[in-house]
Amino acid sequence: MLPRICGGFLNVTQRCNLACKYCFVVQQPMEMTYQVAKDCADFYARNALLEKTIPNITFFGGEPMLRYEDIVKPLIEYIRDTYGDYQLDITTNGTLLTEERLKFFKQNDVGILLSIDGDKKTQDLLRIKHDGGGSFDDIDVKTYLKYNPYATFRATLDPRNVKYMYDNYIWAKDIGYKSCTMIINVFEEWTEEDYKELGKNLNKIMDYIATQEDAIEFTEASKYKRDLELIESGEAGDKRLKLCNTDGCGNCGLGAGRYASCGASGNLYSCQEMTENKDCDDFIIGNIYTGVDDEKRNKVMAKYHLSKVESSKEGRCEGCSLKQICNGGCVINNHFKNGDLNIMSETLCIYSEMCFESYKKLRQRKVNK
Repeated sequence: MLPRICGGFLNVTQRCNLACKYCFVVQQPMEMTYQVAKDCADFYARNALLEKTIPNITFFGGEPMLRYEDIVKPLIEYIRDTYGDYQLDITTNGTLLTEERLKFFKQNDVGILLSIDGDKKTQDLLRIKHDGGGSFDDIDVKTYLKYNPYATFRATLDPRNVKYMYDNYIWAKDIGYKSCTMIINVFEEWTEEDYKELGKNLNKIMDYIATQEDAIEFTEASKYKRDLELIESGEAGDKRLKLCNTDGCGNCGLGAGRYASCGASGNLYSCQEMTENKDCDDFIIGNIYTGVDDEKRNKVMAKYHLSKVESSKEGRCEGCSLKQICNGGCVINNHFKNGDLNIMSETLCIYSEMCFESYKKLRQRKVNK
């Protein structure tokens, strides 16, 4: 029996005040009402009580801060007044954060993921406004870090900004971030020169981490710690076999777990990237008013299996150092990029293997010190 849906993303708007050049969201005049938002919060809470777990909501968009006054703030107040434990988060571009709003989030224990590509030259390159102007000057990163001192710097890597990768790791460290993650954009075409630039900058970051005491964690590499241990101990195969026998093979975005994404209509999608996208009706797994349909969840899960995962580059998997532990990355990105949940973009294959090998070298350097 599949678990009840106990939380997930709340897509309060499809609009955004930015027009980032790599954005996947279909911007359209589709707005959630406060009533739907409240009903969704109650729906998650009821299910969480039955599952004996903590419900959660991540405000998402578009840019969810566009609905701060009429949905985000009043819903947080309602949840804190009505329920006990309830995890709350928001993903934002940061342009509408003020100190007053940051204080409110802090007082109500709301986690904030700020998406920003880095320093002014990098941020203004791709994360632009609708009029073409840059967005860097609209984001008060120092005040954000004042209220979120352990935040992770989260950036998107793209062929157009990859040459600034190392510079932005240093920028993040200097401004006060404690860790850094950089997600690669698989929807742009990367050339061999772009990959060389990626490798060069990644090596510079890892060299800095290996030699400098003020270095911050680069999570895209350090996340492979456990995977490397599994490979070296010979346990990777056993873990893979166990995952093959679980719903959705342990992967997110398939409706197998306790999380979904609620759109303006109350429809529940298996992943937030699908929400209110007219081409993604196959990923609707229920509605907060009519209930969750486990048959639809199983149909989504049936589209993916760990044993079917392969790179979009024919033959690439055979010599890959991650073959024993690869799960295909983001299956929803695979769907949008390649029309198949099981086919992983070669760009992500290359970046993942680079990060894995970088972590191996970093660990060895620490051992040899």
